Amino acid sequence: MTYLMEKPDSFAKLKVLGEVAKFDVCGLPSMFAKKQKKFQRFRFIYPAVGQRGRCVRLFKVLQSNACQGNCFYCANRKNRDFARVTFTPEELSRLFVQYYSRGLVDGLFLSSAIVESPQKSQESMLKTLQIIRQKYGYKGYTHFKVLPGTDESLIREAGRLADRLSINLEVPGERYLAKLSSTKNFSRELLKGLKSIAKFDKEKPLKAGITTQLVVGAVDETDREILNLSSFLYQNYKLWRVYYSAFMPILDTPLESRPPCSPLRELRLYQADFLLRWYGFSCEELPFSREDHLPLEQDPKLAWALNNPDRFPVEVNKADFWELLRVPGIGRISARRIVEKRVRERITRLSQLREMGTVVKRARRFITLDGKFYPSSKEIPVDEKGEQLFLWEEL
Repeated sequence: MTYLMEKPDSFAKLKVLGEVAKFDVCGLPSMFAKKQKKFQRFRFIYPAVGQRGRCVRLFKVLQSNACQGNCFYCANRKNRDFARVTFTPEELSRLFVQYYSRGLVDGLFLSSAIVESPQKSQESMLKTLQIIRQKYGYKGYTHFKVLPGTDESLIREAGRLADRLSINLEVPGERYLAKLSSTKNFSRELLKGLKSIAKFDKEKPLKAGITTQLVVGAVDETDREILNLSSFLYQNYKLWRVYYSAFMPILDTPLESRPPCSPLRELRLYQADFLLRWYGFSCEELPFSREDHLPLEQDPKLAWALNNPDRFPVEVNKADFWELLRVPGIGRISARRIVEKRVRERITRLSQLREMGTVVKRARRFITLDGKFYPSSKEIPVDEKGEQLFLWEEL
């Protein structure tokens, strides 16, 4: 049964629509986002990571949760018994500007359930964005979620006002989508929508590019299938990034009894995604198990290094930038600093690497300095979560 709240005011609506907006991922992996305690007072303020690792507070809310779709995992599904509320464009834009003017948020993430039709819902969202930009003169960051089945003309209108466009693909392909939804079509709606926003971004590049989101662990998809799709999207659609959302069962949905996806699996996918985007790895090189999953006990870069002993040790004073990136404990920043420092002097001490940001306790087993090897009697640390990676991720 669906019911409406009796004349809810704007803040009552915000409480409801901000809570359900959490299922659209746009920032830190869940394992790290939970640590942002200062945001827990307002469930509709969501931590993302901006330039130079600065935490960005997004006003993250749905325009409406009165969805006509019936996805099997979704809190907003048509057949689920919960309160349905909707913001008018004027109401939502006014609320956002109030929080922005008080210095409580830095940007806007705007999404919605599909009310009556994708076009009507998207037009309402677009009107909200127009009011914020044109009436209130807001010039900051906006992430605009494109809904499945939206006309390309509306996508282009939104693209002229937003900093980022995105559409959720949800799963690696059609056969998996059928297990999640009886109302969505992967090729005709989801992939077509992504192609449309990619086309717009190519013609008129968006400040923050385009993104998508995949639900992890809801339909027995493998990590290899997920990352094969991500690699394809980066190469062919020039996505800024793919977000991975660990499946969480919702009461009163067909998948309520399915176990939740491990947050660690979600994290390993993000780490592997880093390797694809920034570290020169191909999907074929990633350390998948026989079941086509990433190892949970160690991050994928370390797992790859341990599986390829013939590639090590690497001589720090001779290896090029991309070879250094393959060394556990050496990231993009420290690799760049190493290359720059070698122009002035040779690197002969582990302390020099430590000063440049290298995690020496991980790297020392895989490198030499002027031909000298520095093994450690301690075991290689394999269970570090790699939170430092996300200090340099951007939205």
